[in-house]
Amino acid sequence: MQRAVVKAHFSYKVKLYLYGTNIKRFMKKLIFNLLLCFSLINVAGAQSIVYADVNNTDVPKMNFEIIGKLASNYLIYKEVKGSHQIAVFNENMQQLQTVPITLLPKKNELLDVSFFTFSNFAYLVYQFQQGNIVFCNAARVEANGSILQAPVVLDTTMIAYKADRKIYTIIQNSDRSKLAVFKINKKDRALHLFTEKLFDAALAPLQENRFGVPMKKSGNYLTGYSLTDNGDFAFVKYNRLSSGDIQDAALLVKRPDSRECQERPLSINNLFLDDIKLKADDANNRYLLTSFYAEKKRGNIAGLYANAIGIDNLRTVFEKTTPFNEELKKKMSGRANSKTAFNDLFINSIIIHQNGGFSVAAEALYTTGGGWDRWGYWGGPYGFYGSPYGFYGGGWGWGWGGYWSPYYYYSPFFYRSYWWGGLGSGYDYVRYNAGNLAVFSFDREGNRVTENIIYKNQSESGTDGTISYQVLLKDDQMHFVMNEQGKIADLDDVVITEEGQLTENEPMEAKDKFINFMPRYGKQVGATTMIIPYLYKRNISFAKVTF
Repeated sequence: MQRAVVKAHFSYKVKLYLYGTNIKRFMKKLIFNLLLCFSLINVAGAQSIVYADVNNTDVPKMNFEIIGKLASNYLIYKEVKGSHQIAVFNENMQQLQTVPITLLPKKNELLDVSFFTFSNFAYLVYQFQQGNIVFCNAARVEANGSILQAPVVLDTTMIAYKADRKIYTIIQNSDRSKLAVFKINKKDRALHLFTEKLFDAALAPLQENRFGVPMKKSGNYLTGYSLTDNGDFAFVKYNRLSSGDIQDAALLVKRPDSRECQERPLSINNLFLDDIKLKADDANNRYLLTSFYAEKKRGNIAGLYANAIGIDNLRTVFEKTTPFNEELKKKMSGRANSKTAFNDLFINSIIIHQNGGFSVAAEALYTTGGGWDRWGYWGGPYGFYGSPYGFYGGGWGWGWGGYWSPYYYYSPFFYRSYWWGGLGSGYDYVRYNAGNLAVFSFDREGNRVTENIIYKNQSESGTDGTISYQVLLKDDQMHFVMNEQGKIADLDDVVITEEGQLTENEPMEAKDKFINFMPRYGKQVGATTMIIPYLYKRNISFAKVTF
């Protein structure tokens, strides 16, 4: 009897143990499944689109700029038929208010409008002509879109003609603590006279510089104006041959405490550069210069040139060329005869990585039915010397006509309608095309790590607003955002890491088949957020996209 009791007791303990073991296994499976479910929900919820309502007055001929996020609001500037306003949206893209901008002059006096964001406010910088004086003014825009303070006159210029484009260029440094305003008097083609003013975030003057840059009467150009965090003003001077190639170039730097420009020639040797892009890399204390190159005049694009020069000492950190082999050319062109594979590509993004490396993104861009071509552009009447007058500031001017050019893609945020003082008659019949996108990644010493090709074929008639791409930087990832080929109502999100690993996320479906996104004019407004405009039937509206 005692043995039976012990056996029964032991059996009970075994059953209890087995029951407990099953419970533990069940709980583990339950927790695992719950965690998996929550992770899937998080992945699915990581990408989202929130749409602003469509306003019937926001027609395709509207000009706009996404100002950015100020405090908890998103601000967007709009102009239609000379009426200027700032639309204010909350986190859910509900429009809180529309603030008219009443201080701007009439359209026939206004030459340019641009916005520069700081921590919790922005500056509206505008240029206009009254009589024989051109003004460059700035007005502070608050987080609610209002302008409470009187505008500040940054500079004035007396001219003896009616200007049809801006004469000032305004640039901002990477940490958004400074603005530089400059103009160039090129009446003497042999000596360009710069006037540059440096301001802090409160628009208090820090420095005013006047200096000259010797120029050849033909063939010399200036480009790539940049401002470092310490206030250095940098740009590129180069000589373009009649063939359209660049055979010699130099980095010019004007420091705030120096009277003259310092010049650092590039060792181009026997290369023929295409178009030099300059980016101030403050995080790594260097300037980055990149360009495609050919090996003979008007030759096919043969590789990528990259140069790094120290910000402090202007010494060369590296200067390297990366030739494109036949395998890469075939991969780019998709055909056996690949000599011209990169001839339609233009550099439009230089991206700095957290690990000190960088990436260069270039896109195939061309028109059909228009008058633009890569080589003819440089000898055309609307090149860098499009203005016959004594001053120029570069870039688009309001009401100024000219050739469409992919070289302007480098500063994409301001959408200026081609119908509004734009490119003149006949451009409704031009077809704008954006093809494959090549992304070359380099380590901090300028050695190529990887290259990726994003295959696409985009085209649109009468406007280039819906083609091309925009980049959102998230940690060590580059999100290349574009309209999906064949499904223009969807957004493609192609992710490339610093190490070059490519992942294609699921396309983000639009809520309506009539929506056509304009990602090229999108703007990153947060760590994971971008505001992207979109066309809806005969109107323009905006969406907040989270990645």
